[in-house]
Amino acid sequence: MFQSNSRERYYFYNSLSILLKAVENKQTTIDLRNEASVYGTVEHVDASMNIVMKDCLFTDPRGDKFPFEMFFVQARNIRFVQIPPTVRIIPAIKDQLQQLSQRTSKKKDAKRTYKEKRAQLRQQEGILAVQSILEKKKTMESSNSEDE
Repeated sequence: MFQSNSRERYYFYNSLSILLKAVENKQTTIDLRNEASVYGTVEHVDASMNIVMKDCLFTDPRGDKFPFEMFFVQARNIRFVQIPPTVRIIPAIKDQLQQLSQRTSKKKDAKRTYKEKRAQLRQQEGILAVQSILEKKKTMESSNSEDE
């Protein structure tokens, strides 16, 4: 589900949203600016810190609780994200950065192989073109020698 452009990767590298990426598929509580809170499983986090949660329990400021199957939290509404005690912060950040750099290097490798294949095809096309020119030249020479 992770698809990003260069701007999103930049924000992941240069903000703590990468830590929230490490909290994906874990249960946590998000406190909102209006004194409400959401407890559930973090399904997806983007570089802007927007969060998609599943199987949530939303608690409004009066204390009423409402279950939700899916819940989207905009970054501007988040006051706190409680990091679960099972998540070790520094190793989690390092792991996420490593995974992000591996994804970008795989994309670069794919681009390189594509460019290499194109270069090989061009080279083969050039060789075929030269061969056809040589064959035409031979046939012309043989037809000229037959005429004499």
